[in-house]
Amino acid sequence: MNSEMSDALRLELLNPTEIKLEKNKNGFLILLLSGENKGRVKLTRAYPYNMPYSYIGVYSIEDDEIGIIKDLSELSENSETAAKEELEKRYYCPEISEILSIKEKMGSFYFEVKINGSKKNFAVKDISRNVRFTTENFIMIFDVDGNRYIIPDLNKIRKKARRLLEPYLY
Repeated sequence: MNSEMSDALRLELLNPTEIKLEKNKNGFLILLLSGENKGRVKLTRAYPYNMPYSYIGVYSIEDDEIGIIKDLSELSENSETAAKEELEKRYYCPEISEILSIKEKMGSFYFEVKINGSKKNFAVKDISRNVRFTTENFIMIFDVDGNRYIIPDLNKIRKKARRLLEPYLY
């Protein structure tokens, strides 16, 4: 393997004792690494469902990779809190508690669901790509606006509602 290729494949694990994450005066997440201000950063999850607070990618606002945080629990309490708040905003996924209806019209599927006791409507295009099992019985749905919704356990949804969804799952 040439050195350019091996550089591209190398993971840069950041030392948790050298990381300080905090919000700036405008509410953006910034990184101080070994005392050096790296400016605004974005965080991404490598394993968003199985390990939501492990192997967190840290990127500059220009999308240059800075490194990987192995586990947020290794950070200071303030940095861990700031990182978790940022990830929860970025990966916000309302939980569907009930499916009331799914109707198809002109290639789009219109869902009427309940989230936290309130009705919500959204549309899904290309249902075979945008309704997915991520793990056993855990379903993620992506709407036409890029929003994500989850059903943590399909077995906890009423049987009638499951039958509405099952034709689109594989």
